[in-house]
Amino acid sequence: MVPLALPTIAALTPDHYRIAIYDEEIEDIPQKVRPDIVGITTLAATARRAFELGDHYRALGAKVVFGGPYVSFMADEALKHGDSVVVGEAEGLWEQCLADFEKGRMKQVYKSAEFTEYNSQKPPRWDLVNMKRIFQVAIQVSRGCPFNCDFCLVSRIFGRKMRYREIANVVEEIKAAPSKYFFFVDDNLTINKRYAKELMKAIKPLGISWSCMCSLDVATDEELLHQMAEAGCFNILVGFESLNPDSLGETQKHHNRGGSIYTEAIGKIHAAGIHINASFVIGFDHDTEDEFERIFKFTLEHHLPNVNLHLLHAPPGTETHKKLLEEGRLSNYDPEMGVGHFPTIDYMHMTRTGIFDKYMETISRLYSFPVIREKAEALFSNGAFTRPGGEIPAWLKARLSWITFKEYVLTSDKDRRALFAFIFNLIRRKQIAIDRGMGFLLSMLGYNRHIREHQRHMAEYRSMVMARDTGKWKDKSKVT
Repeated sequence: MVPLALPTIAALTPDHYRIAIYDEEIEDIPQKVRPDIVGITTLAATARRAFELGDHYRALGAKVVFGGPYVSFMADEALKHGDSVVVGEAEGLWEQCLADFEKGRMKQVYKSAEFTEYNSQKPPRWDLVNMKRIFQVAIQVSRGCPFNCDFCLVSRIFGRKMRYREIANVVEEIKAAPSKYFFFVDDNLTINKRYAKELMKAIKPLGISWSCMCSLDVATDEELLHQMAEAGCFNILVGFESLNPDSLGETQKHHNRGGSIYTEAIGKIHAAGIHINASFVIGFDHDTEDEFERIFKFTLEHHLPNVNLHLLHAPPGTETHKKLLEEGRLSNYDPEMGVGHFPTIDYMHMTRTGIFDKYMETISRLYSFPVIREKAEALFSNGAFTRPGGEIPAWLKARLSWITFKEYVLTSDKDRRALFAFIFNLIRRKQIAIDRGMGFLLSMLGYNRHIREHQRHMAEYRSMVMARDTGKWKDKSKVT
């Protein structure tokens, strides 16, 4: 999935510009391209590559403008490699930047004193993206987050007051999109229950399939949960973050309460025919290596095959970054390692090498095919996942079918074949929709491939981690 930023920026660009979008996740950037002006969006983990590109294009004579979460808090660093930085939301600022570019007097920093109204927007320019490499497209209907989690940037970038687009404007964008599969990138799609219900009514006739992020309290409103399923929702990303109550309190994640509430809510979501992408973070000051086993058992008990497990990172702009910087716990800090797989801070009760080894051990277990099959048997046997998804183009359906057959049937891995046989039998007995079953197999394959690739570089990665490992912070703090 191509991030939403560049197609959105392209839609804001005046018609007299000739625009090209390149995303290195899916394609190489042509070396012979010599643009007049370049916009580069970056996170902390991709900043080094973004700055390399900035230097490259400036050497060619182009003006370079940076945007995105990282440079919004590290503008001085970005300006060493570019001409301008757009801080925060781009609407209004990008247009001003281009107008100044045409006059030959670009400012170094473009920053608005207020947030954009965000009640409508032009459809993103998906026509500029290579859709043959894309399965779903991103969409956003709101900005802001009322919560104030210390390790998160959302409320710092978009504010704590929620802003919503007009639903008719959202429907227009969906109808214009080149895919029937969407991911709502809103950080909590259902926090305003009234808006969410109106949205569900409006998109139900469109025949789309989609996933989103929201808090677990969506399960307290069974009417809304039913409407989401009927409108095409097949997956919800839920930020459990931690199963340690002390760690939740430490990070201001007070709305997660755990216990039987989790069990009841997960059960209701699964019963609606929606599966959960469970997100966890390990590395808070109250965490030990025992958290890995606690999370593994929790996902097994609650039949959660899709697990996003991250090591705590402290990107600039967060309260966590500010706190750890003041405490001197960002020694050897490398933002490029801040992708969730690598330790980047000094942890209170764990060494960097210890937490990295435990992380790799745990995700390897989570995405081993015997464990995936055990969870799948419990998850899909309830018969709730029979609702078909959105239409898939014939060429893409053929391609995905071939990948599934090749990876699950033409293999000597008996565990992989056993998982395929189980899902195939569910499809044959109509206990699961074919696209749900195939989608599950492909997503599990993607996770597993990613981990196997990680494992191939383990010697190099572990050496990088060990070189930055100075021990447990609790031991160092006693010495100092």
